Amino acid sequence: MSNPLKSDPFGSSNSKEWKPGIHIVTYEDGESGSTDWIVIKKKDDERRLERTLKFRLNENDGNDTITSVFVYKTPLSERGELFDVDHHSFVMLKCGSSWMTFEKHTDGLTVQVSKKREDVLMKLRGDARTGVPNLIIADESEMKILDLIRFFVEKKFFTEVYNAWRGHHCKKFAKEVFDKVANASKYYWESKENMTKLLALGGAGVLLFGAISKK
Repeated sequence: MSNPLKSDPFGSSNSKEWKPGIHIVTYEDGESGSTDWIVIKKKDDERRLERTLKFRLNENDGNDTITSVFVYKTPLSERGELFDVDHHSFVMLKCGSSWMTFEKHTDGLTVQVSKKREDVLMKLRGDARTGVPNLIIADESEMKILDLIRFFVEKKFFTEVYNAWRGHHCKKFAKEVFDKVANASKYYWESKENMTKLLALGGAGVLLFGAISKK
C-alpha cells in the first residue's frame, strides 16, 4: 500500500494541513515504534527536540555526529515518474549505527530514526513508500545533530508552510539540507534538462520553475 502523504509540486499550498513542528517516528525491530509530535515555537522546544533525537540515537552507540548524507527520490503516485521533477525528495543521514530521514510534506516535517536502514528508506510513518527510492546524490559529513536543528530553526523550516508555487516544497528542502550537511558536494536538481521539460509544460511550467529555482 502506498503512502497517502502529499508532496505535489503542482498542487496548492495546502496551508490548512500544515502544522508547525516535526513528526518523530522511531522504528524498533522492523515495526513502527513510537510517534511523537513536537511543536517548535521557542528555544525550549528546540532543546526538547535535540534531547529527543539524541536520546533515540544514543540508545546504542551514543553518537550524534552525522557521518553520511544522501538524497533519494520516489514517484508521487503509482503511475511512476513522468518527468525529472515529478517526484518526492527526502534526505537520509547516517549517525553512528543509526539511520535517519528528514522530509517535507504538505502537513509538516517528518524525521524517522532506526538502527535498520531499510526502515527509514522504504517506509514513511509506518507505511510503504510509493515506489522504490532511487539515490540521487551522497556525500560524507561531520555535522552534529544540534547544529542541524539550529539550521532548521534559522531557516524557519519548522514553521514554513508547504507551498509549491513559492518554492517551499520537498525538493528545495532536500537541497538546502544536503548542501548544509554535506562536506563538499552540492545538490543541483534545477538542471537545464529539467528546465526544458518544465518549459514544455507551458506557462505553468515557467511560473513553477521561477518559483522553485529561487535560492
